Amino acid sequence: MARAIGYAAFVYGYPLVESFRTCRLQTRAPGEDAATGRPLVDEVAHSPRPWTHEDRDIVTPANDLLYTTAWINLADGPRLLEVPAATSDPGRYFVLALYDAYTENFANLGPRNCAPGGETVVLVGPGAPDPDGFAAGRRVVRCPTDLVWLIARVVVGDGDDVVAARALQRRIAISPSPGTGHGRRPDGVERWVGEPIETMAALVEHGEPVAAVAERFYANLCRALPEAPGRTEDQGMVAWFAKAELRPSKDFEWGNVDPLVREGLVEGLAEAVELVVSASRSRRASPWVVPTRGGRYGNDYLTRALTAYIGLGMLATDEAVYCPGHFDADGAPLVGSRRYTMRFAPDDTPPADAFWSVTLYDADRFLYGNEIGRHAIGDRTPGLRRDPDGGLTLVFSHARPQDASNWLPTPEGRFYLILRLYYPRDGVRGWRVPPLRPLPA
Repeated sequence: MARAIGYAAFVYGYPLVESFRTCRLQTRAPGEDAATGRPLVDEVAHSPRPWTHEDRDIVTPANDLLYTTAWINLADGPRLLEVPAATSDPGRYFVLALYDAYTENFANLGPRNCAPGGETVVLVGPGAPDPDGFAAGRRVVRCPTDLVWLIARVVVGDGDDVVAARALQRRIAISPSPGTGHGRRPDGVERWVGEPIETMAALVEHGEPVAAVAERFYANLCRALPEAPGRTEDQGMVAWFAKAELRPSKDFEWGNVDPLVREGLVEGLAEAVELVVSASRSRRASPWVVPTRGGRYGNDYLTRALTAYIGLGMLATDEAVYCPGHFDADGAPLVGSRRYTMRFAPDDTPPADAFWSVTLYDADRFLYGNEIGRHAIGDRTPGLRRDPDGGLTLVFSHARPQDASNWLPTPEGRFYLILRLYYPRDGVRGWRVPPLRPLPA
């Protein structure tokens, strides 16, 4: 039984543990030196430039956005979130995405659903009473967990465009509601076990002894559960975990678990990690996958865990669609020792109303550093050359081509791509993404 429980607990709890790990990594405790550069809980952190290969907090980041992030704790009262005015920079895409502690993208705030002149949104925890006078006339968002992750995205171009993008970005702010103080880190974050540098699945992948990873994972899961108990419909499963001594407790100690039970839990974790890692690789050698769901998972715990593994903080598919590409038109894995082209016909460009881009990732799931500093290419890339008929052909290779206008540099070894479509149009799931075609050697 312990083996089965360990297996289920990893698949169910991996996103929760990753949220608490990332919160620990990205925030500082009250009294900790501000020179670390990390914000407190309930403080925003603005990235002043697009992410590059040097940024390694989160796997699979986009490169054509400015990110603003914040960890918000609603346990001590509501928080006020300022949404910028779309009229301050008409036409610029931005979204304030809100995630619960299980990585569910439960709300997206931006030009499509907020007042054009901006507005103040009241964030309320799941067990809190309805806010009183100060919330009158304001949008109230009731959050599924007290711990909320804000990931705001502001599209940015080259050169001077970053100045305008930063101006909009700086209007994103968080403040406590009247009568409440500054938020604190959840106990499960403060009492984190181990170093929060790498994901639990990556530790196993990179050769860390499974028993050592299991000790950290189960301890952190049980310490997170009191503050993020999950949905009502999940409580039966969480209660079942207790049959293998995995109980919500801020003081959980792995050493107190029966040795035979620990053995089964370790075996279950090893199998679950293998499941998640193998699921991240396409079972069919299809050039592209257009996902049917993302960001909102319901009871699909495996997809939720898989998403936390390959791209923590994915937007819901009504906001953006992420299409991963691991294989070429012949079904062979993408590798930098070959050269490829990808052609969009004049009447078959990606169906996105905001913008689209193709981003390249190295085998470690981070951006690839290259000689021209280009990590993504899309409809906003300056200097793209159109084909004579108006189509668009992109070039992927490790060696620089004679004409680098439409070139996205690749590493020498394995790599993969993600095509992102923001404000996807109806029918996007029926659209066929053009495959990468290998060129003769």
